[in-house]
Amino acid sequence: MRRVSKRLIAVLAMALIIPLLAIHFGFPAYMAGKTGLDPHYASLALNMLAWAVGAVLAARLVQALGWNQVGRKTGKHAPHLLVQITNVLIYISAILGMAGILLDVSLTGAIATSSVIGLVIGFALKSLISDAFSGIALNLDQGFTINDFIMLVGRPGTSTISGRVTQINWRSTSLKTPENGMLIIPNSVISEAIVLNFSKPDPSNEFEFIVTLDFEVSSERAVRVLNAAAQAAAREHKEIWEGKARISDLNKTGITYIIKYMLDPFKLSPADAKHIILGHIERQMKLTGLTLAHPKVDNWTRETPELNYNLGDIMNRIWLLRKIQLFKQFAEGELSGLAERMTMRQFAPGTQIITAGDPGQSMFLLTEGITSVLVKGEDGDVDVATLRPGDFFGEMSLLTGDPRSATIMALSETVAFEIDKEDLIPLLDSNPDAAELIANAVADRQLASAEGSQKREVVAAERASLAGNILTSMLRFFGRSDATPTRA
Repeated sequence: MRRVSKRLIAVLAMALIIPLLAIHFGFPAYMAGKTGLDPHYASLALNMLAWAVGAVLAARLVQALGWNQVGRKTGKHAPHLLVQITNVLIYISAILGMAGILLDVSLTGAIATSSVIGLVIGFALKSLISDAFSGIALNLDQGFTINDFIMLVGRPGTSTISGRVTQINWRSTSLKTPENGMLIIPNSVISEAIVLNFSKPDPSNEFEFIVTLDFEVSSERAVRVLNAAAQAAAREHKEIWEGKARISDLNKTGITYIIKYMLDPFKLSPADAKHIILGHIERQMKLTGLTLAHPKVDNWTRETPELNYNLGDIMNRIWLLRKIQLFKQFAEGELSGLAERMTMRQFAPGTQIITAGDPGQSMFLLTEGITSVLVKGEDGDVDVATLRPGDFFGEMSLLTGDPRSATIMALSETVAFEIDKEDLIPLLDSNPDAAELIANAVADRQLASAEGSQKREVVAAERASLAGNILTSMLRFFGRSDATPTRA
């Protein structure tokens, strides 16, 4: 661009020199002798051409030596509107110069006449002029520039407008809204509004919203679940980070929690980020059994009902067991003993719940929080997946005694139930088909990803073979190698 500008200025300079030299060396008189034209008009034409080229050259020089230099020092492009206004002033000056010097027009009378006309036009175009001068003020103030994400806050009781600035011209400013629409706002409206610029002084901003849960939910548990949701959103979308929940208020409805997070609005709009985080909160609450608070009416004739399950209740533990694939085929009565025996564990963020290669004889059922699955790679551990409430891991070590195949690390405050070998033995003793049911469920889980890419009969054959191998290993690990599987 700089090379093109230099060439253009050089061409304009040559175009200015040519008519001046022609006048100096008597070219109008020469043309008059050849064509019979009045040399005055030929000279006038050359002078007007020189004035016009000089005006264009002056505009280019002001932009190159003035506005472009300012842009290089500030690191930003000069406002397009101010460049246009400067060019207009130069061209108007050139026209007045030609009228006064070349055409002998009385500028005093012209200015007086134009003032009256300008006054009439000014009243007729009041809003247009207001927008134009507001645009000049906005460009000079530099409160926001192209690509900044801003919010316009009007008077109390009025709605807010937010979006990314795409254009600032002499009359209006264009915003691209989070809904992907284009909003054209008169500059006079923006100049009267309070502008919140999310892109300055730093493009990263803190956003927040609130969630109200019932009093029956302990604050410790609520914060753990909400933090897990915010961190799960951050793992899927790098534009979101530092999500954190804390108690904000106590009111007659319940306990209000505020979820704060950092976001770069240039990369992800606040509306989209809120949608993403709320989606994770909804899933976490559904998986952990939490519900939003609702208006309550006190009833002193009976106890307040239990609105959210607690992890110590046996029925809720059975509900958790029946949600996972391994134990879906078992009756409620069969799982009650296992629900009583399994142990609740809590893990701080960064704790390795299990480590790849270590021996193990237990599995874990994740009930709150999120964890990452790490497998060994050439350059160290590789993060391959995220586990959420309702997921389980370590089942092969519980069933066959195999070493841990992956490392599971807690990313947030995490609660999980551990089921070890001794906890499972009574279930296997009470139900002769228990080992086979569990082996089939494990085989189904391991082959789930292959069902879409292989024929049904091929998958069925692999499932039968895999289930048989798992069942044989289970019976050997639990000291039942003399038992013969009835079917695969």
